[in-house]
Amino acid sequence: MTQTPAIPPLLRPLTVYLYHHTHWDREWWGTRERLRFRLVHTVDRILDVLEADPALSCFVLDGQTIVLKDYLEVRGDQQERLTQHIRAGRLFVGPWHILPDEFLVSGEAHIRNLWLGQRTGAQLDVPLSGVGYLPDQFGHIAQMPQILSGFGVNSAVVWRGFGAPPLNGPDGDGGVGLEPHRFPQARDPRFPARMQNEFWWTAPDGSQVLGIYLPLEYYRSHHKEFADDPKRTYEQAQDRARRTLAHLGAYSATGIVLEPLGGDHLTVDPRLPRLLEEIGAALAAEDVTYRIASLDGYVDAVREQSDQISVVWPGEGRAFGRKAHLLPGVLSARLHLKQRNARTQTALERYAEPLQALAWALGERYESQHLWRAWESLIENHPHDSICGCSIDQVHREMLTRFDEAEQAADLLAEDAHASLNARLDLGFAGDGQALSVFNPLNWARTGLATVLFSPYLGISPEGWVLQDDAGEEVPFQTRVAHHLTDKSEPWSWLERASGRSQDSDVFTAVLFVAREVPGLGYRSYALHPRDTFQSHERVRPYAVAGDVALDKGNGDSELIVGPGMLENAHLRVTVEPDGSVTLLDKESGHEYPHLNTFNDGGDNGDTYNYAWPLGDQVISSQAVAPRLTWVEVGPACATLRVSRQWTLPAGLSADRQSRSLEEVAFTLHTDLTLSAGARRLDIRTHGDNTARDHRLRALFPLGRPVAFSSAETQFAVIDRPTALPDNQRGSAEPAVHEHPQMTFVSVSDAERGLTLANRGLPEFSAGEDGTLRLTLLRCMGYLSREDLLTRVGGAGPTIPTPEAQMLGAFEAEYSVIPHAGDWHAAGSWREAHAFNAPLHTQTRTSQISPLRNAHRNEQTSLPPTGQLVNLEGGVLLTALKRSEAGGTLTVRFVNQTPDPQAVTLGTHWGVGRAHRVNLRERPVEEVKVQGGVLSLEARPWEIVTLAVELPGPDKCGPIYPGPGDGGGAPSTDDR
Repeated sequence: MTQTPAIPPLLRPLTVYLYHHTHWDREWWGTRERLRFRLVHTVDRILDVLEADPALSCFVLDGQTIVLKDYLEVRGDQQERLTQHIRAGRLFVGPWHILPDEFLVSGEAHIRNLWLGQRTGAQLDVPLSGVGYLPDQFGHIAQMPQILSGFGVNSAVVWRGFGAPPLNGPDGDGGVGLEPHRFPQARDPRFPARMQNEFWWTAPDGSQVLGIYLPLEYYRSHHKEFADDPKRTYEQAQDRARRTLAHLGAYSATGIVLEPLGGDHLTVDPRLPRLLEEIGAALAAEDVTYRIASLDGYVDAVREQSDQISVVWPGEGRAFGRKAHLLPGVLSARLHLKQRNARTQTALERYAEPLQALAWALGERYESQHLWRAWESLIENHPHDSICGCSIDQVHREMLTRFDEAEQAADLLAEDAHASLNARLDLGFAGDGQALSVFNPLNWARTGLATVLFSPYLGISPEGWVLQDDAGEEVPFQTRVAHHLTDKSEPWSWLERASGRSQDSDVFTAVLFVAREVPGLGYRSYALHPRDTFQSHERVRPYAVAGDVALDKGNGDSELIVGPGMLENAHLRVTVEPDGSVTLLDKESGHEYPHLNTFNDGGDNGDTYNYAWPLGDQVISSQAVAPRLTWVEVGPACATLRVSRQWTLPAGLSADRQSRSLEEVAFTLHTDLTLSAGARRLDIRTHGDNTARDHRLRALFPLGRPVAFSSAETQFAVIDRPTALPDNQRGSAEPAVHEHPQMTFVSVSDAERGLTLANRGLPEFSAGEDGTLRLTLLRCMGYLSREDLLTRVGGAGPTIPTPEAQMLGAFEAEYSVIPHAGDWHAAGSWREAHAFNAPLHTQTRTSQISPLRNAHRNEQTSLPPTGQLVNLEGGVLLTALKRSEAGGTLTVRFVNQTPDPQAVTLGTHWGVGRAHRVNLRERPVEEVKVQGGVLSLEARPWEIVTLAVELPGPDKCGPIYPGPGDGGGAPSTDDR
């Protein structure tokens, strides 16, 4: 027999917990249906083997419950058989519903994902794994320990983004593509330089979970078998076991080793009990014991020796070059998916749920199941191979339908609930006018642009109509023609001015005005009335015009001033320079920011996982192209100036993919600059028709001062990242990059002046040491994965052409520039960023489309025309307002998204009865003291706080609060 290598000195005794598993990518190189077909037969086989061999004590059916639903939709007759094995502890699943990408979806989406796992477990009456299984995510967010802890999940199994040479072991020199049993290098000094298999992972608020690092990753293929050579089979298994133990054992802090066996779409190996018996017998003399175990069993065993764990990993797991690719190019692959996701999340989190909750508090039905249907459709798009844009084209086409379903449901639920609110408003001031209200979904008062759609049959115009607030003050407004994709306008009989003229049914009249000081989580009412006499704007315009204009021309009352190549309001002056760049003057601080919003376009010969620069790259700047300026819209509420550039770009890559091609295509780029009256930010929409392949388009925003770090919002936190790259990147299997993920905003500052850049669904930015922010607007590539790029060793998936990832055709990107003194925290620029992402929600009192229930609701008037329904104060950000899952309380969740403690108060229109802090699972933690109908508490820096609030009063059902011993939060069958 060939002599197998000796195991170096390790902790003794050594127990190996081997978890047998499959990792299920629901859709990726194949469609959902193709991979479901494979899933069904895989689960069939697992059940057969579990029943045939009790020695195969358990199998981990991945960390997501959606595999159960996908299987049972086809094998519904197998439900009892499947669930019996889960209840018996032979089959482990969850706690997630799907295994998400962590950086590309919101913090609330992660919470609802875990909730969907709980709901699926409750529906099937099966327990879920208590281990936060995150084996293949492309990096890990800083607040994941706090999110998991909120569901009682106190451990996490991770791989990518973590890793280092073992504590008390040799230095590492390994990388992807090298011999797998070499230790990784610790290239990035931001992250721990030494690692244990067991470590403490801490969130910014101090929450901590037991982290389990997989030094040899999660994918460990089945043992080879040589049917005609049993001796070779035995030796191969023994050699693999010893090499594996030598590597994993070096990381063990407790004498317990976790070894995976399984991988992507792999089925069960019925030989495993026999193989482990043989391996264990050979190693018994060395005090090594093997057992087939679950992740839960392993974690329980480690906790008994947790005092041996010394490595602490703070914050996000995003360390490059540590033997696991992070694949950062997924942040910008197929950006239209990221934009749709951001829009749909906003529709659910900012409008549908809060408005439904407030309507419920007023006595209406809470559409719980309808909301969950929308959430489930959305979250089915959140697996990393889906939302990351790194699957085949057909997979991403199918995602669009799920986005449509979720967004349409969210919009309708918000519209219906807002209509319920309107029905209870005292709108006597409106008389016979067309009444409407504006709802503010954020928890602070704000002034902002409001847009509301009216039937074109009313003939609304500023010349013929007047808009007034509830105090009778006239509010300037402007109109534009709007086309709606799904709703239709008709001359309904209740529209007093309806006429029989022909009209396209998708056309509406959009009314735009500035709604001032709308209370946080409150509303303000307005009404439109026909004027007694028509007022022509041909002689006197309702806005101001800079320059030498004739008598009464351009002297409107609005604070908004426009002129050739400029826009100005009380806070900002915007000037378009001859090269098309923007100079922004912050009138409050006196700081001027030149050369903003220029563009550069470079080649990209990478794939959906990684950007890669061609060897002969050519980066083209927009500043070499003379712009053309046109006014899109001018009015008293807002003005939009369009800057257009007729560019010429390389058509794609050269035949050898090492340079940009000599063939060129016309590329027209439009940038719409919008400034509203009273705004402290400049809103920008860049759009055009992409005619080029294999390129990356970015917008540039120089601060004009050097900076050491950028500050970007992540899920429930703001993360500082250095602008300089680590020094030792050459030779890494995946060198670190300047590109980083963001949620709503990124900010740079030199302490005196700062720039915050907000975005809608544009998650990739970079920040240079010179203080320049670069926002990725478009990245185009034609392959799922390739192996010939300069920025990554090896492939990240199969080499499959993905022509639709070239993003040919119409595209747009929306972002906003917020200048300020000091940094983002001192300036409070994060509030402007969230205001940009969550515009004011408007609703007419009389439905302008086919009514959801009836033309005129006739509810008892109980609310004033302007009011605040929930008052949340204290420098925190509301992230969720909903009815509790148990059905009797209002759930209010917020995060202290600052580095300082915050004193927080909460009151409601109805007062506050009892109130409790609850965890994210909505289980009670402690009662909160309430005085005079207001509760007070202190939120730690970066703490996520969830409250369950009983609302007294006759407007709603009586209080129901789940006690510690019941199933609080189980799916409710009563939507009241």
